[in-house]
Formats: sequence, C-alpha cells, structure tokens
Amino acid sequence: MQKRFGCEFILETFKRAEPLPNLRLLLIGLTAALALTAAPAGATSKSPYMLVDLDKGLVISDQLAAQKWYPASLTKLMTTYVTFRAIGAGEMSLESPVTISRNALAEPPSKMGFPVGTRMTLDNALKMLLVKSANDIAVAISETVGGSEAEFVTRMNEEAARLGMTNTHYENANGLPSDLQMTSARDLALLARTIWTEFPEYRSYFGITAIRSGKRVLRTYNPLLERYRGATGMKTGFICNSGFNMIASATRDGRSMLVVVLGAYSATGRAEMAAQLLDKGFASWGIGKVSVDGYLGTAESIGPVNMRADVCGKQRKGHEGEDVAEGGEAAPSSLGPRVSVMDPIRVVTMSAPAAGTKGGGGMPVPRPRPDAADATTHAQAYSPSPESPSADAIGDAIREAPGSLP
Repeated sequence: MQKRFGCEFILETFKRAEPLPNLRLLLIGLTAALALTAAPAGATSKSPYMLVDLDKGLVISDQLAAQKWYPASLTKLMTTYVTFRAIGAGEMSLESPVTISRNALAEPPSKMGFPVGTRMTLDNALKMLLVKSANDIAVAISETVGGSEAEFVTRMNEEAARLGMTNTHYENANGLPSDLQMTSARDLALLARTIWTEFPEYRSYFGITAIRSGKRVLRTYNPLLERYRGATGMKTGFICNSGFNMIASATRDGRSMLVVVLGAYSATGRAEMAAQLLDKGFASWGIGKVSVDGYLGTAESIGPVNMRADVCGKQRKGHEGEDVAEGGEAAPSSLGPRVSVMDPIRVVTMSAPAAGTKGGGGMPVPRPRPDAADATTHAQAYSPSPESPSADAIGDAIREAPGSLP
C-alpha cells in the first residue's frame, strides 16, 4: 500500500483520533493552511499560477504571478471580452453576421477551415472560438467587431490598460506566436474575473463541452469540464514558447474559484495542476491574501520566459501526458472519471443552416443582462460535474499543426 505523508496524512490521523475539541480544530485548521502553501503536482519553478476566490476577488495562492508570459490561445478570452463589450454597447448582437475573409482563412490551425465568404452568426462564431479555439474564427470576429484585426487589437490593448493588466500587450486576436504578445497570471486572473462578474449571462459559453459542425464533433480541450466536479469553464492555450496554459473555474457549495496555470509541460500536467489548485481553494475556508486587482508582484525577468526548448526542443524528456511526480512516484489525480455533461451543441453557417434551427442550433442564445435569479439558473443549467477529453488527442493535434493550439 502506498504510504501517505504530509498534510493529508496528518489530517486523516487527527480525524480518527479523539484529542481535545479545540486542539483538534486548531490542528485541522493548521493543516489546511499548510496545504495552501504546498506546490501543486506538476508545478515547476517556471510555472506561474494564481488561485482566486471569484466571488471575493481575493488571491488565495500564487507563484510568479507577475512574471511576463506568452498567452497563446488564452488571448481569446480578451477577444471574447471585447466582443461582449461591443454587444453591450449596442454595436452588434449575437445574431450579427460574421464572414470568413481571406485573411481569416489564411491563419494556421487550430481552425474551422470554412471557405472565404462563409457566414455565421456571432453566437455560433463565439462557440467555435471557445470550444475549437479556432484561429480563423478569432480573426473573423475581430474584423466584424473592429472593422479590421488591427483596429480590434487596438481595442484589446485599450481594454487591458483600462482593467489594469499591467504586464499585458496584444499583437493579434488569437494568440499565435509573437515576441511582443505577452501577459501574466495575475493579469489573466483579473480579466477572467471581470468576464465572470460583468457578463454572467454569457458564462454558459465557457462551459460547452463539444460542438457539432456538419458531421464533425469537436470536443473541448478543457478536461476539467467533464472530470472535475463543479467545473464551469474557461479556456486553454498552447504554443511552444508558452508551454501549456489554462484558466479554469469551478463552483461548489455556493463558492466559485478561478485558477490560472501557465507553462505546464503537458496538457495532462496543466489539467492536474489546475484541479489540485482548485481543490486547495475550496479547502481554504475563505482565506485570502490580497485582492487580485491590488496584487503587486515582482516579475522575475524583463521579458517573457520562453518554454520552447523544454516543451518542443530535442532535449524534451517526454513531458506530454506525464503523470509522474518529481520523485518518480505516480502522482494522485485530482480528476475523476469522465462523465457526459451535455450533448454537442450544433453550430451552423448561414449558407447551410440546419432545418428548424435559428442561429445557435442546440443551445439558446443567452439573454442580455438577466436578473440575479436568472443568471444563477442559467449558469447552473450548463454547470458540469466530474471528467474529460483525452490529453493524447491534444498531443496528436500538436504534432499535426504548427500554429497556436488550445
């Protein structure tokens, strides 16, 4: 039988023992506090992360959260936020048409690959953007909202400055490699929480587990949505320079947590790291250090850390799919068995809409600005519980496509 040490062993010991009630509570509280300071499995000295209580906006745990990093497809969260803001300002609606341009189609994978001139509703485009992490759709949305991708990127940087994302700069709308495109775990936590609080009516977009486009079923790259109880979203990202990135949110027993993980060595590693950090958040009893918007960290270097050699270089040591702790011992998983959360959501193009559908296909178009009760009901309707898609499939996709992957 595998031996257990550390906080978990101590906690179990005192659960079985019968010490004085006050002493027992003190020891359990101390154990929980120590658990918050322990590094999650999969974390390395190069892996920035930040764990935030979504409702209170308090930072519970962090590592190198101000370190500049390449965002990869986490960029698409800002693309989505700028789009939500444009809808809120009345510039367009979820039924507005999005057209695939030659510029959009030219983007490398991950992509939908629709021909130039293909049109779809903005609602369908957002679902493709967030589930497939499609680079061509990101550009098409940016051209629809901003008039051009360049103008849209200007909006992205303006929003980043307005929100106080001090280590963030955007060069494109999809996260494809650029030496000048950078962010930090703290900045991404701030953006993700802003989306959560400012647009509760759109939370369901981030919890879609699969879409159906024609005969293709495209699954989410976020395994937590089907393997972590209470998972609600949000986005994954990968380029060689960044390593494997993830922003994940979950709600349990009325509490909502958010974690940002950057620079993991594998898709499996980032999911495990995110799940273990979320576990710590739910065990924290509301302990928080500082508000995420007031966080003042010190970056370890002037520019972003480059993970290319570690993740994609010849000296790479088989990190893909690695489930082994530093000492060589199998690390316990914080993910449960895969469960079916929802059927694939149908997405359609205007040139060939499915019979009997209107725009969105399988899921209602979110209503703008519901009251608090409606927002809660809407979020719960699409709030998943435990397990997920194969990290091996993601690894295969990485080997097939040179561009920005989820």
